[in-house]
Amino acid sequence: MTELKLSDSFLQKLKMDLARKSPFERFEHFVLLILNLILAIIIMVALARLIENVYQLVILQYSQTADFKSIQIIFGMLLTLLIAFEFRNSIEAAMNRKSLLVQVKLVILIAIMALGRKFVVLDSDETGAADMLALSGITLSLGGVYWLISNYKKQT
Repeated sequence: MTELKLSDSFLQKLKMDLARKSPFERFEHFVLLILNLILAIIIMVALARLIENVYQLVILQYSQTADFKSIQIIFGMLLTLLIAFEFRNSIEAAMNRKSLLVQVKLVILIAIMALGRKFVVLDSDETGAADMLALSGITLSLGGVYWLISNYKKQT
């Protein structure tokens, strides 16, 4: 009985929130909900593949030695999941109309995490020094921007 009341109050609140929004804001909310659903499906599939690969790595470990490349792939998959969760948080921030500063901070954090993932899965034998230097510079720049934004929020 209380579950029915909770869902009724949730639906009433949702109707009131949507009634206050302009048509474009309602459309934007609908698109963000769809993106959230698609992202949830992607996360579930990626999680299932990660579990499958970890299981195979454990089985491989007992039958023969696991190579560095398979461990590198698993860490890449794990970081991909973390990036997907952060992306979902940025969608949630947009849906809840968080400040623009929070949204920018989340996007920069996602970019830093994506570069971190790139460094984990990067094959140093096939990557030239110029590429490594460029990726390092981008990471350092994004880290500086993230630091500036974090300090800006503390000062205001």
